[in-house]
Amino acid sequence: MKAVILCLVTLTAAQPSCAAPDVANYLAVRGWSAYDSKAKFTMPAQDIAPVMYYSKGSKVPSCGLLSGPASAPKFIDILASEPGEQYPHCPSINDAAAFKLAGKDYLVFEYTDQDNRNETYEQFFYVYKTSAGEYVADERLNEQVGTAASTGKTRKASEGIGLARKHALER
Repeated sequence: MKAVILCLVTLTAAQPSCAAPDVANYLAVRGWSAYDSKAKFTMPAQDIAPVMYYSKGSKVPSCGLLSGPASAPKFIDILASEPGEQYPHCPSINDAAAFKLAGKDYLVFEYTDQDNRNETYEQFFYVYKTSAGEYVADERLNEQVGTAASTGKTRKASEGIGLARKHALER
C-alpha cells in the first residue's frame, strides 16, 4: 500500500503545475529590473503573469506577459520602448479578464500606452491558449481591436471582451 501511495505522489509531482511563472527570476536572468506600477487586479489564470520591467539601460517601463514552466518560460511582449527612447512606454497593466471566443480560451489585458508627454491611451492586448497549453498573442485582434485607443477614459478588461466579440461577428 505504501508503494502505491508513493507512486501516486511521484506521478502527481511529475505533472505540470498551473503555478504562475517566476517573474523575478526571469527578470534577473535578462538583467532587467522590476517596475511596480501599483496596479492591483485579479489574474483570471494562474499560469500566466504580467511583467512590468525596465530593460537594461532603459529609464521608462515596459510590459509583457510570462507563461510556461520555469525551465522554458515564454515571454510575450505587449509594449516596450526602444533603447534610449522615452516613448512609447507602458506605465501599467490595469486589468485582465478571461473569455471564450471561436472555441478558444482568451485573456484580455487592459494596459496604458504613454505615447508622449501629453498623450496616454488605454488599450487592450489579447492572448489565447493553444491546444498545447501555450499562450499566443492574437495579432489580428491586437491590431484591429486592441489598438482602438481611448484617451481620458478608464477602461475595464470586460470592455475589451465586448469589442473582441463584436469584431468576431463583423467578420
